[in-house]
Amino acid sequence: MSDSEHYVLGPSIADREWLIKPLSLDPIVFEIIRNKFQAINEEQALSLKEVSVSPIVAGAGDFNNALFTADGRLASMGPQVVFHSGAMPLILKHVMADFADEEINDGDMFIVNDPYKGAVHHPDVTIMAPIFFEEKLVAWTGVTAHQVDMGGMSVGSVSVRAKEKQQEGLMMPPLRLIEKGKMRKDVWRMIMNMTRQPQMVGLDLKGFIASNVVARDRLTELMSQYGTETILTAMEELIRYSERKTREHLLTLPDGEARTRGYLDHDGTENKVYKTDVKIIKQGDRLTIDMSDSSPQASGYINCAEGCLIGAILGGVAPLLGSGIPWNQGILNSIEVIAAKGLICNAQAPAATGAATIGQGWVITLTTAHAISKLLALSDKSRKHSQGVTHGTMAALFTGDTNQHGEPFGNQLIDAQIGGGGANPFADGLDQAGCFVSPRPHIPNIEYNEMHSPMLFLYRAFFPDTGGDGEHRGGRAAGTAWTPHGVERLRCSLTSHGVEVPISYGQFGAYPGVCSNAMIIHDSDVAQKYAESDLPLKLEDVDKPIDLQALGGEVQILAAKQDELPLKPGDIVQYTWQGGGGYGDPLEREISEVIRDIDMGYISAQRAEEIYGVFAGESSEVIQEQREGMRKQRLLNAEDPIAKAENMDTGERRTVSRFGAGLLLRQRPEGTLQFECECGCVFCKADENWKEHVAFHSLSKDELPNGIRLHETMELVEYLCPDCGRRHALDVKEKGIQPLQDLKISRWAETTL
Repeated sequence: MSDSEHYVLGPSIADREWLIKPLSLDPIVFEIIRNKFQAINEEQALSLKEVSVSPIVAGAGDFNNALFTADGRLASMGPQVVFHSGAMPLILKHVMADFADEEINDGDMFIVNDPYKGAVHHPDVTIMAPIFFEEKLVAWTGVTAHQVDMGGMSVGSVSVRAKEKQQEGLMMPPLRLIEKGKMRKDVWRMIMNMTRQPQMVGLDLKGFIASNVVARDRLTELMSQYGTETILTAMEELIRYSERKTREHLLTLPDGEARTRGYLDHDGTENKVYKTDVKIIKQGDRLTIDMSDSSPQASGYINCAEGCLIGAILGGVAPLLGSGIPWNQGILNSIEVIAAKGLICNAQAPAATGAATIGQGWVITLTTAHAISKLLALSDKSRKHSQGVTHGTMAALFTGDTNQHGEPFGNQLIDAQIGGGGANPFADGLDQAGCFVSPRPHIPNIEYNEMHSPMLFLYRAFFPDTGGDGEHRGGRAAGTAWTPHGVERLRCSLTSHGVEVPISYGQFGAYPGVCSNAMIIHDSDVAQKYAESDLPLKLEDVDKPIDLQALGGEVQILAAKQDELPLKPGDIVQYTWQGGGGYGDPLEREISEVIRDIDMGYISAQRAEEIYGVFAGESSEVIQEQREGMRKQRLLNAEDPIAKAENMDTGERRTVSRFGAGLLLRQRPEGTLQFECECGCVFCKADENWKEHVAFHSLSKDELPNGIRLHETMELVEYLCPDCGRRHALDVKEKGIQPLQDLKISRWAETTL
């Protein structure tokens, strides 16, 4: 990969005949082989998990495996973490480039974890293996998984203090770990020497080797059965099929731009906010994702390099745009990424990248998905895939030291994978939704964590009033609390975000999910309360899930990034993470659904009154009057539009599409497209910024729903129809800047390839 700021992930296909030519295999044979590839990926995963004892790999499923063509293109991937699959083609290119002058042999395997050689971040280790058949290199296979420890300044190897890559732990460029089927013991000893968990990491890496051997054996068995040419042709046809289906999908969407800005709080040293700007330019059957307006790289460990950048983009695009399409190089072939070196999303060495996945990479995925959802909302066919943000943060809690068995241990709690799901135009978000980058989310059982780690869990639970409020409500946030048990001390650090800036964005007037929150209660009497079966757990308030006064002790509120600190018996760690974003104006939610939410404990009666205008026991007529009053009050609080609507036609026109729940695209007889409210108020032409033509209001601290906090440099602004008061957008933005033009239509297209 060059230092160019343009990452063309696949060729721009000028010859459409290549895409639409007939399948060069018998369709039944193709389907059999395609499913065989998936079966290989599944068996790879099972082989890895059978060998691994890691709570991250075996318990949380933080890994993925894949098959590649001989020249390094992604042909078939497992259903685990998409980050890894998107980055592995870059890792493989570096392997082939670094060993271009050396012979690659049958039986070789190469290990990599340097982010500047394609790795997502250095705890994510990859082993790549060439596959030979009849003495010819025919394919590659690979496995990537997060490791509990790769050295460095902090347990878990993600150090808040790191300022450069050399401080973060062992980082391997492509190294030949296995040569002609034999382990290179010198390389193995080097790796085991650097990790605090040699037994656990060693078993994981042996699981990698087993997984690659399974893939090699199964693929060569297929070649023996069907012939090499048939199997390699099936790989090419599978990639071509995914590319064709992706481009067909793109052609059903209008040409133009969709844009979202995401924000990452705290760089490990300063509580600054960093911007991730994603502008999606859709032209015909191709996407350009321009991130040029993102913040420069940080001095701390929150940056990401090219592997994480591309993996994060695939994580944001594939689940939405690629729904129903096999995920492989074909999806990537339709994308070009613009991200200059030196940005936070494409850092230059030796910038620290330890928190890449759970920091900048996570924000890239969510921001990309939010922008893609805006495009999808314009299509009657694709609108069902448009949604608020799912699982806005990955709050990674690292612990280590000596466990209750007297053994060295390390662990990363990945409970945050049960974050709230984003709502869509037809349904509320799920409470336990997983995340965009992990289609099959897993978290270890409480008992597994307690068996491996010296922890006593007090609860793992969902909380009311935490999903993004909207016409459709986001899934609730979850959280957990635990205390050290059976040891004199633990070492603990936290890497999170979204503490002072929401990132679980809603869509089209809905609120974001609540912010992340973490605290330590020092010197509590939890052990005595527990022994007396008198532990007070009160979950109705997300900021105070435990009755702190009843437990005693001193409360320490944690920042988004917490350096390693000691814990002792009696200390309680409690942390929660973000709910899912909502969809549509909350005042449009069905009254019966709000009443049901109260009855089910999803929202409080106070929330129903303040956000939804629903008072329990009142008639629907009274509630509708209350809601109408709330809309009028919005306009009384709001400022007039920045720009005046000019030459807007209110005569004959037809509805072309909806942009969100109540914002319409309508077309005049001569062809001009314009934005309008469903009430009939005309805003502006479709290539203008509609937000400048509506009323707007920056919510004060007192107006923010409980659980949503904002950094001093940020604000939450609502954009309202100046006639009826309907809310069409609710944006997290920097103070003092113009509203973001989130949609610009240049051409309406309803064609197919």
